Amino acid sequence: MEATNMKSVEKNIASVALADIQPSNYNPRKTFDEASLAELADSIRQQGVLQPIGVRPIGENRFEVVFGERRYRASLMAGLETVPAVIYEVSDEVAEEMAVTENLQRKDVTPIEEANAYQKLIESGRHDVHSLAVQFGKSEDYIRTRLKFTTLIPEIAALLETDEITISVASEICRYGEDIQSEVYDRHLKDGVIYGSWRGMKAVDVAKRIESDYTTDLDRYSFDKTLCKSCPHNTNNMMLFCEGSCGKCANRKCLEDMNAAYLVEKAMQMLADHPTASLAYSIFYTCNDTTVKRLEELGYELERLSCRHEDYPELPEAPEAADYETTEEYEEAQRDFEQEQEDYKAECEDILRRSEEGEISLYVLIGNKDLFLGYVENSATNTANGTLSTKEKELTPLEKLEKQDKRNKEIALEKTVADTKKRILEVDATDTKFGADEDKMIYYFLLSYLRREHYAAVGIEDENVYYLSDKDKLRIIENLNGKAKAVIRRDFLISEFQDAPASDAAATLLLRFAEKHMPETLAEIRKGYDEVYEKRHQRIEEKKAVLMVQDKARQEAEQQEEPQPDETPQAEDVAA
Repeated sequence: MEATNMKSVEKNIASVALADIQPSNYNPRKTFDEASLAELADSIRQQGVLQPIGVRPIGENRFEVVFGERRYRASLMAGLETVPAVIYEVSDEVAEEMAVTENLQRKDVTPIEEANAYQKLIESGRHDVHSLAVQFGKSEDYIRTRLKFTTLIPEIAALLETDEITISVASEICRYGEDIQSEVYDRHLKDGVIYGSWRGMKAVDVAKRIESDYTTDLDRYSFDKTLCKSCPHNTNNMMLFCEGSCGKCANRKCLEDMNAAYLVEKAMQMLADHPTASLAYSIFYTCNDTTVKRLEELGYELERLSCRHEDYPELPEAPEAADYETTEEYEEAQRDFEQEQEDYKAECEDILRRSEEGEISLYVLIGNKDLFLGYVENSATNTANGTLSTKEKELTPLEKLEKQDKRNKEIALEKTVADTKKRILEVDATDTKFGADEDKMIYYFLLSYLRREHYAAVGIEDENVYYLSDKDKLRIIENLNGKAKAVIRRDFLISEFQDAPASDAAATLLLRFAEKHMPETLAEIRKGYDEVYEKRHQRIEEKKAVLMVQDKARQEAEQQEEPQPDETPQAEDVAA
């Protein structure tokens, strides 16, 4: 029986054909339990749909579910043709809010579905945490906690959905960024983890483990931590922790960025304070790679020190009167401090003089969490780097700047090449004609396979040349003739044949190549191995013949032992 599209049942409720209804895309409920739907479908077959669904018109005789999608799906399973529905003339925004709100009234709403629903209402711009708390009768802390669940990585969110972890444990985990969450999941919550599993652990214990294993003490860092005091990623601002120190940071990316920004700014200031110094990092100490990269991007040259350095003298610390019991002790400490200042000043002046005269090199050294001054004897630097100390000592400040400028140009080229390598994969050159310049490029790379005995064929007459330099290759490709091209291509093929797997395709090509260039040698090789094969083949054929005779004899014996087809009924007749 064909149902009408919409038949009035009572005021503002209509009977709508299920064929004219479609689900919406903004329903916060994304999964539906099939067994539960089947039970609801059985109930609907017996009693009908007791509560109307909500729909809205989206075209001529077309409707979209606003709320009640579970009843809509169960009605389809039950085989109904129509369903009672309340029809609403509402916009997309209002329909989405109605769907979200109705779903939040369900008893079986999961924490993640609830979190996503609150997030949608916040994003609509018509609600904030306070209004949601009032509308749904929840506390603001409850709403905020649920909203944090939207930051859980999918793997941990799934554990919460299936009750593998508790809401309390999820509340502790969602305080941290995706990087920490991923490590916690892989090491402690993933299926199959036996040793070190955190499943079943209390929330307070999980919180302590994360704080201990995945956060960093801010006291170790020297940058200004004013912003850290109010940061939600500071463990001092987490409910279970209240430390007297700066706290611990749970946002590794932010910590790395703030530390690198501080180190870059400090490096520039130290270079301004010490004009004869250069930037460097030592192989004997851990350096901050992010800082090194940022300084290079700003145009600074950084040296890699492979020798030990001497520490720059430390500025003496002035005494505090409160630290001394008597005035005499304080005055004595003050006199010592003044002498230390004089010694410090003299040491600094001596280092500056030696630096200007080229005896030593002064460096601003990049550490992991801070910068410091150091210097090395130029003889030590040159010995480690394999250069002549006299040459280094002769460099004037102007020559040093020119050397740095040259290195900066090299860095610019290196960065350009590196980025070009990445972007060249995006080029679509399928419709462009292959040019003569590209043909030369091919031969530039093929020259790497050229055998030394063929150097003369490409114009290298010097017998003392044992390998082709880049300069040699560029000169060769500019003067190629047909014979040289053939030699280069064939040496490439021979090299590839040497390394190719012994597959049928590679073997076929190799033998085809050999038939063309060494037919007599190939025939001699084949003859030797073919003779061995024929002898072995003959032995195998003889053995096969023996086995075939034995098999035939065994089959004949088995047939003689079997009863004839007409003997069985005769025996039965006698018995009868």
